[in-house]
Amino acid sequence: MRHLLLAATMLVGALAVTFGTASILQGIAVARGNGAASESFVTNDVAKPVAKPVSNKERVTSQFRDRVRSTTVSDL
Repeated sequence: MRHLLLAATMLVGALAVTFGTASILQGIAVARGNGAASESFVTNDVAKPVAKPVSNKERVTSQFRDRVRSTTVSDL
């Protein structure tokens, strides 16, 4: 029983030291302003959407729409 208690205490101590050190190092890095500049995996590029090819139906529909608009405007 004493061994389990000792092992659990050592594990908690090791975790506290590990995460405490990581927190301190992160605080120092943020304070120096080396955040995004040193992280090469951070990108600011935005992917451009791929243009949808125009189908024949859409092309015919838009031509018909243009003809209807031109005739209604010239008729007035």
